[in-house]
Amino acid sequence: METNGAKKKKSTSKTNDTSNVNNAGSSAGVNEPKKKALKILPFLLPPVAVAVIMLINFYANGLYPFGGGTIAWCDMTQQVIPLLTDLKDILTGKAGIFLNFQNAGGMNLWGVIFFFVASPFSLLTLFVQKTEVIHLVNILLILKMMTCSVTSMVYFKSCQKKLPVAWAMIFSLMYAFSGYVMLYFQNIIWLDMMYLFPLLLTAFNSLFKKGKIAPYVAVLTAMMIVNYYISYMIVVFILLLMGVVCFRYRNEEPYKKAPVHFIIGSLLAALLSAAVWIPCFIQYLSSGRTENFLENVASCSFLTNYQTTIPTILSTISILIINAVCLCDGKPRSKKQNTCLILLFLMLIPIFIEPINTMWHTGSYMSFPTRYGFITQFMLIACAGYFLSKDDENRVSHERSKADNIFLTLICAALIFFFYKFALDFTAVNLHEFSAYSRTLWGDDTSYHLILKLSAVAALIYGIYFILFRKGMLSRQLTAMLICSMVIVEAYANVSIYITSPYVNFPDRAKNQQAVMELADKIDDDSGFYRVNTTSKLFDVNLVGAMGYNSISHYTSLTSKDYMYMMKRLGYSSYWMEVGSYGGTELTDALMNIKYTIHTGKTSESTVYDGEIYNIDKSDHYIPSGLLTDNAITDAELPEVTRGEIQQYVYENTLGSSDSEDKIVTFYESEHPEAIAKNKEGKYTFKNGSTFNYTIEVKGRQSLYFDCFDQPSNALNEPINKSFLVMVNHNVIESEYPSQRENGLIDLGEFEDQTISVTVKVLQDCECASYGLFGMDLDKLSAAAENAQTVNLSADKGRLTGSCELDKAQNCLVSLPYSDTLNVKVNGKQVEYSKVLGDMVQFKLESGKNDIEITSTPKGFAAGIVLTIAGAGLCVLYGVFRKKIKFNDTVCSISYYAVIMAGALILFVIYIMPFVVNVYCNLYENSLVK
Repeated sequence: METNGAKKKKSTSKTNDTSNVNNAGSSAGVNEPKKKALKILPFLLPPVAVAVIMLINFYANGLYPFGGGTIAWCDMTQQVIPLLTDLKDILTGKAGIFLNFQNAGGMNLWGVIFFFVASPFSLLTLFVQKTEVIHLVNILLILKMMTCSVTSMVYFKSCQKKLPVAWAMIFSLMYAFSGYVMLYFQNIIWLDMMYLFPLLLTAFNSLFKKGKIAPYVAVLTAMMIVNYYISYMIVVFILLLMGVVCFRYRNEEPYKKAPVHFIIGSLLAALLSAAVWIPCFIQYLSSGRTENFLENVASCSFLTNYQTTIPTILSTISILIINAVCLCDGKPRSKKQNTCLILLFLMLIPIFIEPINTMWHTGSYMSFPTRYGFITQFMLIACAGYFLSKDDENRVSHERSKADNIFLTLICAALIFFFYKFALDFTAVNLHEFSAYSRTLWGDDTSYHLILKLSAVAALIYGIYFILFRKGMLSRQLTAMLICSMVIVEAYANVSIYITSPYVNFPDRAKNQQAVMELADKIDDDSGFYRVNTTSKLFDVNLVGAMGYNSISHYTSLTSKDYMYMMKRLGYSSYWMEVGSYGGTELTDALMNIKYTIHTGKTSESTVYDGEIYNIDKSDHYIPSGLLTDNAITDAELPEVTRGEIQQYVYENTLGSSDSEDKIVTFYESEHPEAIAKNKEGKYTFKNGSTFNYTIEVKGRQSLYFDCFDQPSNALNEPINKSFLVMVNHNVIESEYPSQRENGLIDLGEFEDQTISVTVKVLQDCECASYGLFGMDLDKLSAAAENAQTVNLSADKGRLTGSCELDKAQNCLVSLPYSDTLNVKVNGKQVEYSKVLGDMVQFKLESGKNDIEITSTPKGFAAGIVLTIAGAGLCVLYGVFRKKIKFNDTVCSISYYAVIMAGALILFVIYIMPFVVNVYCNLYENSLVK
């Protein structure tokens, strides 16, 4: 009986166990979706919070999608938006990329694309009209900020697993609203580098700890492709990072192969991205941007422009507070914490020391002084993450504060409400002063002090919260909620200061640019290749090409130096890296195939489009592309003479002759020509207060031009700027000529058989190499243009093609920027071509039929493609054989020393050398002064 009873009891127990298992399984089945949701939630909440904060701010300020406002300003309107529309035309087959006629007369846009718009988000331009791209950037910014918060979470979940999820989400939100985004969002491609950076650190962690190369190769390759310029800064950082890490972990066995894996991964990434960075780097070397970095380092100030650099790390002040409090608590730190702190220290130095900052920018920069700032910002966040890991929280005994004091909680909540009222009111009242950066690209003392006040109040409240937390008086959960609330308020205020203030300061920006972009497709002309220009700087120079018209204007860092200098000497307006389509003369416009002109004046018989703001007129002197001449132009460069004399020289070598009677330019002298003196260097010199009067008897039909020009350069401002006031018949034409905006030849007007009075007043002491007043015979130009023989080339997707039948051999002049990467074919055969007139192309045609085709392939592109294919092949081979590849101690040792030496070299070139050079030069200069 007992046995049976025991068996029965055992059976019952088994049944109950089975039931419990089934219930557990059922419970697990129910909880499984919740567990998945909890895992996904940390990756969803930060980007959702980013979108909500941004959209609320946009709604409050009337920005798209809740109004017509745009975040665009500065480089975003001048370069990014026009280039996005160029990309749209390239992707839809309307324009070429290697020879793009919408920019700089025919420019290689390969490097430009991978400098400004090589982002997967840029593909969204395919789904919007060109007039709406200025609104699309609002959405692109939000999407990229959301992505930054997601990739930050990926880093924390992978590399800082002991960091509580609440802190990880807060830090991800901080990264998305960091000072780097606030100050540099207008160069929106840099935000792609920003969201890729946490993934790079995640991949590096995987490479170092697990020997996995693939993630590192993938992320580094993506960064090299997205933006090769900022990739330079990434390469500098990873060499510093690897050098520091390898040195500190040199005696730990698990990490001995890390240098080998790092070298292999870096080489594979370099090969995979070679098709991008090799031709881009070569194009950069031929641009007008390259300078002597040693001269820049030696001459720059010792301290950075702190009013602009320091706000990069002030916009999320809580990170500085957390790091400062934890650094001062006297508690021991782990090796990984100290390693992160060393790297943070290295990234903070260039924010304060200008020679080092200059070297971080490849030796020169014009503005945006902390372009690497996202690295500094994330290293601050990473250090804070290590400090707030669960191990550190255990050391501060957070378990003691399970129940928070209600009174203390109310006080902390009241502080948030106070900061909310203070921050929003303070920024609203002082928004104009706060937003100095968004008007000038530089902070000033007033804006800096206002930012310090706002940051100081936030820092005080953050400090109270965090110290109470460290003392065990606030729980981790409550502290996280309080700090998160503060971060949201701080983020909203900073968005108002930096992102929406450009719209508040200039609410019509989107409307104005849309009015310009509506000029697209308003010219119905398929008769051959022609270009469109403007009468003055009516709008940003890249917008002519953005409309879809062929243009001689352009502005990016890759503007060709030769092209820019030729255009300056021909009389077109230009400064820094910007070349305008205005200035010049009717002659140079004709040779540049200008057929239509955009202007804001009255309509005429030549008007082909009459808009509310802008009109388009047809030129009277258009010459089709491919000018045929009997005599070859022998000079590659324009002569070192005045710009007026250059006009005559160009005419004689293209449309006219060297006959002394064949003159198209007439030079006029003032009533007292002896007062216009030349110094020993052959330059014209002028004294402030002088006045020069010209009485001109115009014979026939002439356009009159006034000139003041010194030497070609890429200076932002020239010493001769604002030197002259110019009047015609007592009417002021230019009050401060030359200027940054208008420094080409001044068109004084068209006159016929009449007497003209021109008065020139000198506004400051100055000197220049080219000065004068001259007229151009329009009747002679019209006759020459009408009689000109041309091929009449046509453009199609990056090709110039045409055909002509000749009775004799002739030379063909094409106003295409010269490059040794052009492919000029006549009747299917490659022909030689030469550089003439500063930066145009000339080649010979034989008698008979000539079928012409001109294309271009960037220098280094073929080699880059080969290396990229080789890199892909090596990646496959390494993936197949990686388990069989063994690295002995010798290879590991050599790799270790190679990495250490590379890190030491970077430390010397970027940090030590510029510091020593600058200090030495300043001391030497001071000794000379004494």
